[in-house]
Amino acid sequence: MASATATQPSFTSRALAAWPFLVGPLMLAVAEGVQFAQHGSDDWERALLRNALVFLVGVPGIVGASGHIFAADQVAESIGWPKGSPFQYEVGVANLSFGILGIMCSWVTGDFWTATVVGFSVFLWGAAIGHIREMVTAKNFNPGNAGVVFYMDLLIPAFLYVLLFTYK
Repeated sequence: MASATATQPSFTSRALAAWPFLVGPLMLAVAEGVQFAQHGSDDWERALLRNALVFLVGVPGIVGASGHIFAADQVAESIGWPKGSPFQYEVGVANLSFGILGIMCSWVTGDFWTATVVGFSVFLWGAAIGHIREMVTAKNFNPGNAGVVFYMDLLIPAFLYVLLFTYK
């Protein structure tokens, strides 16, 4: 019989799965603090949405892309996927594309923000469905499948839609 620790994901695996999703909200909090200190509550809806797009879409997209592309085997382990999967690169490029869109939201506005929210939401909610399928069919509760990543895949798009509808 295998020991309980043999089935537990490593600390590195758990941290690798969570940190791309935690760095964005932390940076958003700092940006909002600076925004409020410099400008008060003037136009706060627009500023919060812009900062959320940059720090909840752009930054995690770039960080996620670097993990899936440059540390693919470690990310695969954190998700519970086999190492060496060519899909890692494709997920990395998808993350990179949304990362670039999120960063571009700092200077491109209007319907571009709406398109970024819609596209990113389809990507994350689609990923959440995949996580649920893995949890149910494969009993995959690895941190990169069922941990912080799963909850952020659900919550970030919902938060972005609330901000978008509040702003518009």
